[in-house]
Amino acid sequence: NSCLTLAAVADGAEITTIEGLADGDNLSAVQAAFLEHDAFQCGYCTPGQICSATALLEEQKHGTLSTVSFETGHTSNPQLTDDEIRERMSGNICRCAAYPNIVAAVRAAARSAQA
Repeated sequence: NSCLTLAAVADGAEITTIEGLADGDNLSAVQAAFLEHDAFQCGYCTPGQICSATALLEEQKHGTLSTVSFETGHTSNPQLTDDEIRERMSGNICRCAAYPNIVAAVRAAARSAQA
């Protein structure tokens, strides 16, 4: 969301960029899943997709609801279905249309986070 936020609004806030997700040479679970599932093509949207996917997993861990949660009636501990993933990632546009691979990568990262 950095391209949608005025810098002054973030004054004093903690901001994590794509570079801050890895631990040295060790990729985060989301970064590794994106590589494993070929969830990028041109790479232009990849940093935003990975940061959004990381935030999505945090939101889901905390029980934050989405529109799909309400539509399906799963408002108590919503499962991270493909529809949930698509809804929660819907603000990110991929011109190359790597969406199926992005959903697969998020699903895989979610599984590795639960393990």
